Amino acid sequence: MNTTAIQIKNLTRRFGELSALNDISLDIPQGEIFGFLGSNGAGKTTTIRILLGLLPATSGETRVLGFDPKTQATQIRTTSGALLEHTGLYERLNAWENLDFYGRIWRLPNSERGKRIQALLESIELWERRNEVIREWSRGMKQKLAVVRALIHKPELVFLDEPSAGLDPLAAAALRDDLKRLVELERVTVFLTTHNLAEAEKLCRQVGVLHQGRLLAYGTPAEISASTGKSELEEAFLSLVRAEGI
Repeated sequence: MNTTAIQIKNLTRRFGELSALNDISLDIPQGEIFGFLGSNGAGKTTTIRILLGLLPATSGETRVLGFDPKTQATQIRTTSGALLEHTGLYERLNAWENLDFYGRIWRLPNSERGKRIQALLESIELWERRNEVIREWSRGMKQKLAVVRALIHKPELVFLDEPSAGLDPLAAAALRDDLKRLVELERVTVFLTTHNLAEAEKLCRQVGVLHQGRLLAYGTPAEISASTGKSELEEAFLSLVRAEGI
């Protein structure tokens, strides 16, 4: 049984003279929340796009659930879920209708689809609000729904690109709690990009620190903090970045 969800070896991506990713290597185990940390423009979203087969690498090798994004992108996108820049939600529909729509797209049988929707909405404590048109919902509630939308087809792996961006502290904390619960219930691997270091420290078993396309550190939050002589991940991150001359 393959226990590695994502393998990245010497991955490089250039846009003309700009090096968006510079020779990064990672092995991400199955069943964990992995945090890819970095400021805007560090290369986090570029990495996700390459792993999903949406963007070709300049050089290097990657495997996602054993598939090669260069030749097996369809298999990767079939067995993965993704929440990227846009939520993918339809604001004139209610919560149930949104999930039902995606369940139909993924061809979930009628007998299974309703049970799946109920289980997901209950897991994020929105079952009682399933008939509400989501246009009136808060950003935090919409983001919760968007996360379970990415899980509707029971993927083995989910990519979440800055899921808590723009949320207030209470909404971000609620989303974080939901993510932890969903990972336990669904036994899914999560590739999470964020620049919220406190969030990553609480959620992620392992993290990678990316800066200007270079992987500066990789390991548990405690290991990275210890390697820099700091007590918290945020301090360690700043130390690593400052050592690069920024």
